[in-house]
Amino acid sequence: MPFVTVPVNTVQRWLGVITAIVTLAVLALLGQVLNQGVRVEADLQKLFPKDQLHPLAARATEQLYREFGNKALLAVQAPQRDEARQAAEVLARAIAHNPLLHIEQVAGHSPQLIAQQALIARHHFQLLTPQQREHLRTDPTPLLGQAQAALFGFNGNGLSPLDDPLNLVPGYLHQLQPALNGELLNDRLLVADEQGQLILFALSVQGEAFSLSVQEQVDTWLTQVRQQLQDNPHTANSQILVSGAIFHAAQAAQQAQREVRVIGIGSLVGLLLLFMLAFRRLQPLFLSVLSVAYGCGCAFVVTHWLFAEIHLMTLVFGASLIGVAVDYSLHYLCKYHATLASGGDRDKPVLDGLLASLVLSLITSVLAYSCLFQASLPGLQQIACFSIIGLACSWLFVMGLYPLLLRQRAQVDSSLPAPVPLVDRCAFSIWQFWQATSRQARIWLAVVLLGVFSLGAFSFSISNDVRTFYTPSPELMASERRLQQVLQGVSPNQYFLLSAASPEQLLQLEEQFRYGHLDPLVARGAVHGYTATSVAVPSQRQQALDYQLQRDRVYSNQGLASEFMQSAGFGAEAIADTREKFHLAAGNDLLPDTWLLPDAWLQVARPDQRLLWLGEREQSWVSIIGLRGVADVDALAGLASRAATGQNTILWVDRVADMSVLLQHLLQVSALLLLLAYGVIIVLLWCAYRQWRALVQVVVPMLTTLTTLSVLAILGVDITLFHVFGCYLILGLGMDYSIFSYVGGMHDRVSQRAIWLSVVTSLLSFGLLSLSSTPMVQAFGMTLLLGCLFNWLYAPLVATLKPPMQRLHRHKGKQDDE
Repeated sequence: MPFVTVPVNTVQRWLGVITAIVTLAVLALLGQVLNQGVRVEADLQKLFPKDQLHPLAARATEQLYREFGNKALLAVQAPQRDEARQAAEVLARAIAHNPLLHIEQVAGHSPQLIAQQALIARHHFQLLTPQQREHLRTDPTPLLGQAQAALFGFNGNGLSPLDDPLNLVPGYLHQLQPALNGELLNDRLLVADEQGQLILFALSVQGEAFSLSVQEQVDTWLTQVRQQLQDNPHTANSQILVSGAIFHAAQAAQQAQREVRVIGIGSLVGLLLLFMLAFRRLQPLFLSVLSVAYGCGCAFVVTHWLFAEIHLMTLVFGASLIGVAVDYSLHYLCKYHATLASGGDRDKPVLDGLLASLVLSLITSVLAYSCLFQASLPGLQQIACFSIIGLACSWLFVMGLYPLLLRQRAQVDSSLPAPVPLVDRCAFSIWQFWQATSRQARIWLAVVLLGVFSLGAFSFSISNDVRTFYTPSPELMASERRLQQVLQGVSPNQYFLLSAASPEQLLQLEEQFRYGHLDPLVARGAVHGYTATSVAVPSQRQQALDYQLQRDRVYSNQGLASEFMQSAGFGAEAIADTREKFHLAAGNDLLPDTWLLPDAWLQVARPDQRLLWLGEREQSWVSIIGLRGVADVDALAGLASRAATGQNTILWVDRVADMSVLLQHLLQVSALLLLLAYGVIIVLLWCAYRQWRALVQVVVPMLTTLTTLSVLAILGVDITLFHVFGCYLILGLGMDYSIFSYVGGMHDRVSQRAIWLSVVTSLLSFGLLSLSSTPMVQAFGMTLLLGCLFNWLYAPLVATLKPPMQRLHRHKGKQDDE
């Protein structure tokens, strides 16, 4: 390679200058980042490109999550009503004293309900439910019975019999309220079933539900309330059930913090012991940590400055760079340690003989990660940026500052103690194993390896399950299912998105879809129910039809209103006044200013009702039909394509299924880019060595990747996106081991010791992640646990080929510090 002809001292000085310039530039960027504010994004959807989803669906989902994100449900459950009531009082007092929580009415005489009653009353002559229409056309007996009951004070709460003789308004208002199967007890919803007595509290979180501080405060508060109920003998048998994004986020955060503590402490203790055994002092550990911290810090600042934010997944994946970046430090420190321990030439730069290999190692890793820039996925591009900058800056720190930091130490230390014999025995063991293995034994090993690949290919399966990101505890899932079973609330993850050219066309589209497609599915039990704006605000066409139906069947000369009022004892004058009110409202036909329009409804609608009407979006009018109790997803998914007509569109949105599709796409793109990275590295190796034998170096990470994935498949593990992410680290680590093994050959003990220390460091950094209870972290950790071991196992294979060019990279004579 051309750069080996440049004097090492010159390169070393220039690298020190470059390191200083980079540091000053990063500090300047840090000032801008702090001035604008650090933003860490946790929304997984931000990892994916916006054009992968229908833009209207993306907007609808954002609006739904704004509404539901800061909502929560709490409930007390007890075997007896009295105990449930007392527990509810304790919980209500606790909520009242918590400034982060505010109770919202589940049902009752809320301001919105009163305003809705007034609005519907003004337009009631043109509003009918589907059941009321059917009764008016076929058999009005149930309506007459309902009017009779209201006349005597039963099922009332409607208008005066003089304004609404058949008492139709309460029925219309009833369909607009949440579907709650229970009774009100002190303005709280109480539901009784075979599992006990349940009293519910609907809450809004006063703050950002995904804020760690808010989560910690709410979780601490909830623990105290539960303990308070357990300590009270009158409520000891009660329990608190919860549902909401804040509880899932709090649980995930607690789980992550707990694992970070356990795994972090274990990794730190292991690294401390390892460096003490290998170097007999703490300074090498401090320098290694410093180089990695410098690289990660620079990567964070530059990536945040470029993207105006940094994603949590970028930090998780980027922080794993320690496994690759620490290799640069270990090779330098092992060479420095060996030079002093053997009494070698102290004036000779440590980088002499290392520079070319370290440069090639950096370039191969950077090229591997740069392939991620080819993806159209913002998440991968941000990860690539973080990885490249982190690796480059860690490498620059080692090459530019280590010579300065260790120069004075080299003059003080006349000699250094040799590593503990166990370190060298472990480090050299794999090379000795391959040296002692006969040709016939290697053939049998190759046959076994082919068998593993074949069995792995036969067992190979892929999973795009969104639960790889986060799996809630069984207790929280049981609580969620219990409350959803009771409330039958609208799911924010599954809904229909409709669009049309005007509000009137959109309402008509909703009605056609509801009556022609959704109602039959409700009757079949495929879905429990639905909610839509057209339930409250019929289209003008439907309002005109309902007005005509009431004119002909209710308020005509011999209509049902006259019949009922005569039977109820009303005089002719009262009957005439009632009929006159109907005709004065709009005459024989509705006038434009008498329509009930969406804008008027939105002013009195509850928040959950307002979010169903998205309004004008991109020259179309858009609305949502929310679903309750989805039982047959396939039946619902097939409706959209059959129901859409002309310019009107109906889109089925299933956030779980959409996320799985996006994960599958991301996995495919990542796998293809991984293959591209191998191809680019092969080209680089040819350019660097100009010898076909040098291409054997790429065999190590390639064999390791195939072996790792095969073993995981044989063990019954479904391959996910995070296994593929782990393969990128396998490529980076494997190329590092290959390069130094190829250059050093079978007798370079310094490189072999550095490779072994890198393996153990990586195992301590990544291997413990395989113990995580978070599926994505566990997948990443297990992949790298196997990958590090197999990389080490295969690394000596490339040492059997020694091109003449390696003489430029080695000291004269053999490096043997045993």
